Order: sequence, then C-alpha cells, then structure tokens
Amino acid sequence: MSDNNLILEDIKSNTSYLDGSIYKTYITNLFSYTKAHHRIQYLYDENDNVHSVELYEIIDRKVDPDTNDCLIRAELEFVDDEDMDYLLNKPLYFKEPEWFHDLTHEEIVQLDCVFEEYEDVLGPLIERKNISINVDGKIQLDSKTYHVSESIIQDFFDEIKMNMGSEKTYKPNLCGGESNQYILHLKSGKVIEYSGDYALCDGTPYGFEQYTKMIVDDLLKQVIDSF
Repeated sequence: MSDNNLILEDIKSNTSYLDGSIYKTYITNLFSYTKAHHRIQYLYDENDNVHSVELYEIIDRKVDPDTNDCLIRAELEFVDDEDMDYLLNKPLYFKEPEWFHDLTHEEIVQLDCVFEEYEDVLGPLIERKNISINVDGKIQLDSKTYHVSESIIQDFFDEIKMNMGSEKTYKPNLCGGESNQYILHLKSGKVIEYSGDYALCDGTPYGFEQYTKMIVDDLLKQVIDSF
C-alpha cells in the first residue's frame, strides 16, 4: 500500500444548478502535495477498493517550515455521487500515474531518442532518426557526430527533467504515440524508458507548452546551425 495518504474530515452539502438536487463533497485534511505530483483521480481504501474522484479542488495550502513540503487541503467529489461518509476520518491512499518518474533529485547523463515518421495513419515507415545526447557534449545523430559545450547540454537536461519528471509533467494521449521513444540514463544507474511525447501543462489537457520532441528538435537545430 502506498504511504501517500489523506483523510476525509468534513462533509459539504451542495445544491445542483441543473436540477436543484443535493449532493455531497468532502473536505480533506492537510496532506503533502509533494507526494501528489499529479491531479488525484483515484483513491484506495484500506481494503484496496478504488474510488474515482470527479472533482478535485485545492482550497488551502501552506508550506511546512521544517520540510519545505507544500501542504494542501482539497475538496473532493466522487463519481456518481458516491457516498463516502463511512470513510470519514480513515486513511485513503493515492498513487502516482504508472508512467511518472520523479526526476527532481536525479542527474541525467544520457538521453537516447528514436523518432519514427509514418505515412498517414498506420501507413508504412517513412523515416527513422536515432539520436544520442551525452552529458559530455557529444551528440550522435544517426551516423554523424557533433560536439557542443557541456553547459548547453546541462541546460537541455534541466529542461528535459522538468518536461518528463516534475509536478508539471503531463502525458498527452495524442502526441506521437509509440512513434517517439526515449531512454533516459541517470547517474544513479537507473534507466527509464518512455514512449510518446510528454508536455508541461498549464492545467488542462489542451494547454501544452512544450513537447519532449520540440525540446530535442530545438537543441538539434542549435547544433546543426552551428556547423
């Protein structure tokens, strides 16, 4: 069971603007936002039963002066107006999305990319690019090798860390799909494989700021234009 948990401590009655019916939302206690990098969609009780969250709104936040964690209080509504009264003052657990890896304290040493382009939908493969970007400034693009400053690569890796592994990371459903592949090599020895593009999101699935492939393309444009 995950150690990321919250407590429902209060009930709020609401009146629907549509038909005037009464429905309930639940107020949580303060819990660590640093352990909930993404919007909570599912909560699990002590028997591992899943409860789907329909509304999730932060109503209060503060910073713990000792740990620097961001603590928040949220208002929750459950799918189909699920009655959660019986779980008041009992722990509910949440988990990170399976695809998410927190890179906050990690150091990237290499990023390998495979970009594939297909003709139309499910058409034949037109082009495949293999790219390897190393922390020492070496960039391998198919059969060609380029060298840039380590500071440029470090800035690039910092952007990749924010893009792929921070509380602002969003994995879009329709962005390259399986055609874009990334393998991240970390100093800690971890190797993480990603498929599809990721994005920094302003809070909605349509507020994409920057896809992973765009970040890589921007670096390659700098490299190729400099030679």
